[in-house]
Amino acid sequence: MRMDRRSSLPGHAGFSLLEVLVAFTLLALAMGVVMQIFSRGVNGATLADRYAKATMYAESMLSSVGSETELKEGSADGKFDDDFSWALAVRAYQDPYPKDQAVIDYEKLMPTQLFEVELKVSFMAEDRRERVLNLSTLRMGPKT
Repeated sequence: MRMDRRSSLPGHAGFSLLEVLVAFTLLALAMGVVMQIFSRGVNGATLADRYAKATMYAESMLSSVGSETELKEGSADGKFDDDFSWALAVRAYQDPYPKDQAVIDYEKLMPTQLFEVELKVSFMAEDRRERVLNLSTLRMGPKT
């Protein structure tokens, strides 16, 4: 014996137009939130990639200071490409801790000195804000 559902549940033949519209509205809102989250993730990955490229440029330039270019006090700037620019500053390193007058100052006896090398790499992010990566190191060079 076969039972027909429609005959056993009178008035419940399907979804009303209002129920369908509410369901589509909720689906659209949920998809909007999901797409926003996905978009932020993609933007974050793009920004991380740009920072990685800036770091690669900065490390490459810092490794050349003192080996390929002369290590002397001063500053310089330029561009790696259309998107990335740099500013380099080299200055004599100043020890932040005061020396005791009774201790021999070995730095005066050495033919070399320490230089602080600071490099700033800047680029524009997709949100049109300038981002800056700062790297610094100490290098041994001839006394000036």
